[in-house]
Amino acid sequence: MADIRSLHEAVAELIHDGDTVALEGFTHLIPFAAAHEIIRQGIKGLTLARMTPDVVYDQLIGAGAARKLVFSWGGNPGVGSLHRFRDAVEHGWPAPLEIDEHSHAGMANRYAAGAARLPFAVLRGYRGSDIPARTPTVSTVVCPFTGEELAAVAALNPDVTVIHAQQADRAGNVQLWGLTGVQKEAALAARRVLVTVEEIVETLEPRPGAVVLPTWVVDAVALVPGGAHPSYAAGYSVRDNAYYREWDGISRDRAAFGRWLAECVRGERVQGGEGPPVRGAAGEDVAGGRASGPEGAPDWTPDELMEVNAARALAGARTCFVGIGLPSTAANLARRTVNPDLVLVYESGTLGSKPTRLPLSIGDGELADTADSVVSVPEMFNYWLQGGRIDVGFLGAAQVDRFANINTTVVHRGPGKPEGRLPGAGGAPEIAANCGQVLMVLRHSPRSFVGALDFVTTLGHGAGPRDRAALGLPGAGPAAVITDLGLLRPDPVTAELVLTDLHPGVTIHQVRAATGWDLKEADRIGVTAPPTAAELAALRALKAAASDGQSPSVETPGVRAGEALESRRGETPVTRTVDSPRAPTGDPLPPLP
Repeated sequence: MADIRSLHEAVAELIHDGDTVALEGFTHLIPFAAAHEIIRQGIKGLTLARMTPDVVYDQLIGAGAARKLVFSWGGNPGVGSLHRFRDAVEHGWPAPLEIDEHSHAGMANRYAAGAARLPFAVLRGYRGSDIPARTPTVSTVVCPFTGEELAAVAALNPDVTVIHAQQADRAGNVQLWGLTGVQKEAALAARRVLVTVEEIVETLEPRPGAVVLPTWVVDAVALVPGGAHPSYAAGYSVRDNAYYREWDGISRDRAAFGRWLAECVRGERVQGGEGPPVRGAAGEDVAGGRASGPEGAPDWTPDELMEVNAARALAGARTCFVGIGLPSTAANLARRTVNPDLVLVYESGTLGSKPTRLPLSIGDGELADTADSVVSVPEMFNYWLQGGRIDVGFLGAAQVDRFANINTTVVHRGPGKPEGRLPGAGGAPEIAANCGQVLMVLRHSPRSFVGALDFVTTLGHGAGPRDRAALGLPGAGPAAVITDLGLLRPDPVTAELVLTDLHPGVTIHQVRAATGWDLKEADRIGVTAPPTAAELAALRALKAAASDGQSPSVETPGVRAGEALESRRGETPVTRTVDSPRAPTGDPLPPLP
């Protein structure tokens, strides 16, 4: 049965040095306050498990709390890298970090197996990827009924799972809604469970689609209004996008991170020195800038031309599994131009999202608020994606080779230098394997289009036209790669990417110079049509709406969005904009009246 206690007491009792701890929340309901309390209590040697480590694990790793990381994608959503994570992996600072790396589908199934108290889970995943070679918790098993070889992933049973939720009642029953990720599975897989909540109520009111964890599977509940900040709690707060952008600058520099840790988490006064300047959000610098020149010159940028052509590629598609960044821009533009009935599917669990602005991340609240349905992450990957129900997967990449294989894991920097750490697989291996076909969009450069990948994260066409069939992959694989220079498509005989279309004003020489292999050309090379006025207007309106929403107001902890509630501390709350990433303390509040 769950006890209601202060966050300090709950962490001290439930989390110990050397534990395996999962702090879950798929970009929503991330338990930041609990993570900061772990840091304040000086708990060390942790194995941290989380599908998307995000900023919260960057902070724990930088504070020296972690020995090992179990994960499937590590980045600052909508901004860039996790610099404390990269520093630990690449340079061993503040301590070496062991990693156990998976795809999203693999991690989701590990939690599901753990919740069911099974030794492992099976899935059609990792085929053609280099991930199993460096991850001991991935293996294969032969189906005793069909003879099919399947991926097997070891069950994940954390010592402690920590989640944040909207509500608990006085008996310790917990209710959460919105994007629920793998919180339920992670909680049921764990030996001990700690839940921080926005509010304690007398009785939980049933909500369609909500997850309820009964008190008898929860060990402790701590009342921590605002405990998910800078992420958000649907119905109570909004995501603090400015925090995530500011974190990029703070986390790049060890000294600046140390000052932030001392002042904003440990509450210490630090003399001297100022933090680094705040860096702009990823994507603010548009490649090439707006075209300019004599009268009649095109009024679009290379990026806009790429995004418009990527959207056009979705004409006629019924369903699209959308990656974040450029793929999301293209898919949302397609709904406003060439394919208004396109069903957008995001790996955070949203089916049929209809966002009114570009989502900053796959966990943007706008996706859940406008979706036809919201499901758990295990359901998304197992039933909808692996079940073969998605027509098109739309992906980005760090590196692509001539057969459209993808690397998003590591890059080699040369002799004597550490590997450069990239975010990881995310959902890409299973998206590329199971969708009917795959489209890719990325900027064209020799660093991205390489002769040989440093690591195969996601299989495209392998080494030729028969590789996908030999591995039993159901989808047709990459059908086109759209760049800011033109379009590449696989040759129908060899499956090697060939140049089929140039964008207006681009030459074959430019494309070849930006490609790290001897790029072949189609017999007839087309020229893509310039963006229409309507396409440009729709694209720019989308981006303007996203820009307007980059720095939303964040409610004072405990205050619901848009409501002028009387604070439980006896103060009148006001809506404020957070100027610096600071940590909720989780101090216990007076009992409800």
